Amino acid sequence: MRSIIVLLSLFIALPAAAADKRPAGRAVKKAAESADAMKPAVRKKLIRAAWSVASKISPDPKKVEAAFSHVFFELVEKEKVVEMLKSLRERHGEVKRVSLSAVEGANTAHFIFHTDREYMLPVSVTVAPASGLITGLFFRPAYQHVAGMGDIKERLAALPGKKSLLLTRLDGRDGPVEELEPDEPLNIGSTFKLYVLAQLQDSKAQWKKTVELPAAARSLPSGRLHAWPEGAPFTVYTLAAQMISESDNTATDALIDLAGRRNIERNLGKFGHYSPDRLKPFLKTSEYFRIKSSTAAATEWVLARQEERYDLLDDKVPSLPLSAAALPSVPFEVSNIGWFASASDLCRTMDRFRRSGDRTVLDMLAINPGLPVDRAAVPYAGYKGGSDVGAINMTWLLRTRASAWYCLSATWNDDLAPLDEKEFFGIMQGALKLVEADNF
Repeated sequence: MRSIIVLLSLFIALPAAAADKRPAGRAVKKAAESADAMKPAVRKKLIRAAWSVASKISPDPKKVEAAFSHVFFELVEKEKVVEMLKSLRERHGEVKRVSLSAVEGANTAHFIFHTDREYMLPVSVTVAPASGLITGLFFRPAYQHVAGMGDIKERLAALPGKKSLLLTRLDGRDGPVEELEPDEPLNIGSTFKLYVLAQLQDSKAQWKKTVELPAAARSLPSGRLHAWPEGAPFTVYTLAAQMISESDNTATDALIDLAGRRNIERNLGKFGHYSPDRLKPFLKTSEYFRIKSSTAAATEWVLARQEERYDLLDDKVPSLPLSAAALPSVPFEVSNIGWFASASDLCRTMDRFRRSGDRTVLDMLAINPGLPVDRAAVPYAGYKGGSDVGAINMTWLLRTRASAWYCLSATWNDDLAPLDEKEFFGIMQGALKLVEADNF
């Protein structure tokens, strides 16, 4: 099970810009504050550098090194950059227009590359002020111009396998804006961690309480806490923030133990899940990995009745090896093993967080917005997503500048082939742009 942690990191992040993973909206705000720090001559060099990169997005990029500082290729292999440029051309088309969207600091600017296939590709460029040569380059997910949510629905529906989509108004304007099989429970990957957070909130968790990381909670990545020593002290807040913002699996398992598996299960209906049996037993991530790593164990799990599965978790699953290398690299029992919820279920859970007014929880959800969000247009963006081979979900709680609340959730499952995640990201980026416009 993989989680969508900071989606930007799944795309090419090159040296000077690689450390800057702030949401795009924050970058734009900072840009507005620091635009005066950029000299006109540097601005011209940035525009020239952006056009130089755009011209090299081609089937056969030429003289790539001419646009970059020598220090750039000390950190990044030229061949990887060439392959990236070829891939961008193949997927999105030829760049026909470059527009400057914002400047940041003294030598960084954010651009939109517009292609002949109507893709918009956000790009951040950093140059050496004296030479104008590129020292940093960062591509964010491309998205297509769309006329409305109907286009989003059509693009999602055209993907193979099972899909669901829900964009719905909240806060007194309840009602779907667009939907596609919104009530079908699908494999949501790490988005199930919203239910762990909901249980912590419902039980009035002591966020400042310190707990020791138990050895039994150790899982596989995503996240970093699997590498921390047994007994390391963490506050409940830190574990929860790691679970939501970085989708840390070890933090998640520690919190499931703290909250209680059966407690979570009893409250799934209260949290908005209309098919709670689909989440029983409520798996820890380490249990999931162990089951998926063994064909025999997976087969036994799929054939077992619900109560028999609890017995397996007590008796057999703990003895199975926990190995990332043993995990399947192709879709495997996507429809039978994992965590299952519908888009409607997830939006009810997000709306519960909204209605609670709990700033601790709402702020936690907003640490990582998943994809770039214009914070001027959408001041609040709470997010959780997750993915596995053959499964992906992205779910947002959004408030626009007009104080309209929305939930946007989409899931894609395919039992037959790995997913084109970049295509899914592009579709969802387009949906976010429509919410930013708030014109439904």
